[in-house]
Amino acid sequence: MTHWSKPKPRVIEGGKADRALHADTSQPRMVWNPWRLAALLLNALLWVGICWLIYAFS
Repeated sequence: MTHWSKPKPRVIEGGKADRALHADTSQPRMVWNPWRLAALLLNALLWVGICWLIYAFS
């Protein structure tokens, strides 16, 4: 991740020119990766399973 916040768009004083220079049109939008969420849920399930095994057999 290169930016913590969205960079401010460059605005040129004028008519139609400042609409084309916004950061939304020139830079790709950040898309959430579903594999991170899947890995986090899998990690949580593994830890719950380990804790349950320790609790059940102790």
